[in-house]
Amino acid sequence: MRRMRARWPGAAQPAGRRRSVALIAVLFAVALLGAGDARAQNLEEYDYENLGLRAIGVDVVWANAKDAEGAVGFGIRADLSPLGPQVRVVPRFAYWKADIEEQAVAKFEENLEDLCTPPGCNIDLGDTQRNYWILGFDLQWVLPNPLIGPYLGVGADLYILDDSGQAIQGTFLDDAVVTAGLSAVGGVQFDPGKHLRLYVDLRGTLVTSASNLAVYAGVAYRF
Repeated sequence: MRRMRARWPGAAQPAGRRRSVALIAVLFAVALLGAGDARAQNLEEYDYENLGLRAIGVDVVWANAKDAEGAVGFGIRADLSPLGPQVRVVPRFAYWKADIEEQAVAKFEENLEDLCTPPGCNIDLGDTQRNYWILGFDLQWVLPNPLIGPYLGVGADLYILDDSGQAIQGTFLDDAVVTAGLSAVGGVQFDPGKHLRLYVDLRGTLVTSASNLAVYAGVAYRF
């Protein structure tokens, strides 16, 4: 029976082949070093010290949140740029007030009625509203264009939710709740004049008890 021997790679290779392998290794190392330098240069392009106030805008908001009717509100935002190539930071504030859906209120009333002793009570909470106060900021990537610029972004949000209604006034349900959310946004902006910007975007937000889809449209003054 023939015995199989393991050979160290390249131990019996011709000298020409070994030189070719060595050359390829050197070229590969040079390519890696070049790629590392390129990545370092790209990272150096992102610096918060470059941020400056480029525009400030006022929004009209239409929002549809979980367990609430659609509502109209308002907001303000600022354009801080450039953080890096085509990247900006957008701090923002928004507010709207919406009626809680009748189905959600009815479900809560049924749960309370199930706890009545003796059973058979009738609970009517009446109309209930929710106030939404939102503070947040986005990182947005803007396609460069002298007139029309599409943009995409992700954001972090702080929500203050404050329910109101005659039946819950003065109870723990009347207390404000603070929660956090994450959002994604896509939109388009128009710069028809030296200092004028028009924009519209669609934003989806995941947040406890208040996930929502909202349309923002506004006008901004560019500095």
